[in-house]
Amino acid sequence: MTARDLMPEGGCLMVASIFTPIQGGSATVYANLCRYAPAGSMVALATRRHYETGAEIPGWREHDAVCGFPVHRLDLLRPQVMPPPANKLVSAWRYLTIDIPLRLKVIRTVWGLIRKHNIRVICIGELASMAWLAEFFRRVAGTRMVLYVHGEEVTQRLDAGSFGRQRAAHLQAADAVVAVSRFTERALAEQMGVAPERICLIENGVDTRRFSPGPDDAALRARFGLQGKRLVVAVGRLVPRKGFDKTIEAWSRVCQAHPDAHLVIVGDGPQRPELQARAEASGVAGSITFTGSVDDAGLLAAYRSASLFVMPNRTMPDGDTEGFGLVFLEANACGRAVIGGRAGGAVEAVRDGVSGLLVNGESVEEIGSAIIRILGDDVLRGALEAGALRHAQVNSWTNRVGIFQDLCRTLQNKGEKHV
Repeated sequence: MTARDLMPEGGCLMVASIFTPIQGGSATVYANLCRYAPAGSMVALATRRHYETGAEIPGWREHDAVCGFPVHRLDLLRPQVMPPPANKLVSAWRYLTIDIPLRLKVIRTVWGLIRKHNIRVICIGELASMAWLAEFFRRVAGTRMVLYVHGEEVTQRLDAGSFGRQRAAHLQAADAVVAVSRFTERALAEQMGVAPERICLIENGVDTRRFSPGPDDAALRARFGLQGKRLVVAVGRLVPRKGFDKTIEAWSRVCQAHPDAHLVIVGDGPQRPELQARAEASGVAGSITFTGSVDDAGLLAAYRSASLFVMPNRTMPDGDTEGFGLVFLEANACGRAVIGGRAGGAVEAVRDGVSGLLVNGESVEEIGSAIIRILGDDVLRGALEAGALRHAQVNSWTNRVGIFQDLCRTLQNKGEKHV
């Protein structure tokens, strides 16, 4: 009998500012840990506004009404991103007038959730900004502390005096640290000194009930004027490590080989103005579309309408990299071959030659050649699509959630700190 067959003695509180309906790998991971868990075992604490912009998260009320698990929301769980303080006096003023009042509000809220839902484990989805919360309640309430780590939080080099030198201390304070890939597991042990026995490997899975093969979506094509095009779809937050810039650089060559090809970039982020400028300068801007953020139905439609999925991720000079790459599995679950970068955890998400192809994410030539090859070889594409479906089906969320629930139960039943 597994943890999924038993009602838990105490619940787990998932704390994350990035949570559905915000799109993105980590938001999806945390929601699926709650959605697939036994009834009563998971509660989420999330936000109504995005900490980067302060804007209200579209659709959060509708999401929470039908998601199937309790979600409690505050406006923010961490201070909204602001320009760097001009001096130490401004920094101290912000801490006294913004950080401390917000922390006190979060603490009061979590106290109430602990009592209401019998919370025994607090899982933090943001090492940088929220580890303090689990440490506080570990000391004052005896709840267990789990940190969920995707990879870039520990591989990225940060300036001296920043959170960079606090990461190891937070990780050492945790009862357990979840790694989403073997790449992340190694980084935790080798770069942060986390004892291997305290790391729980839970590789990202895919929601095969939500992502599945289906018909090409005429409404999506009509909305963005994509009729008669062979779509190469890219999905993700528009940041440099995703490799969308290199894909755009390679696109003129793709268009020469396949004039009916059209690149569709789904998502938003700080790099969008730069990417749009690159597209305009490429000479093939008419065959590149930026959709911005789309809802769940739009995302599924994009995957299903694609001839190929591409995200040639790479490791940035500061160490920022892809911890896993859940979008690869989502595209696979829709029966689509993928192209990913040979960097970070993507080498685990993509089975090279089986569910897709891996390339050097720094090489425009390799990226372009891989796209041209798959679009031009129906036999290869068909074999990769069949392999993609098999790969997704063996990586569903069902068993991943079982591992997490077993971890929570072990922590609840153990009196000592270590797993």
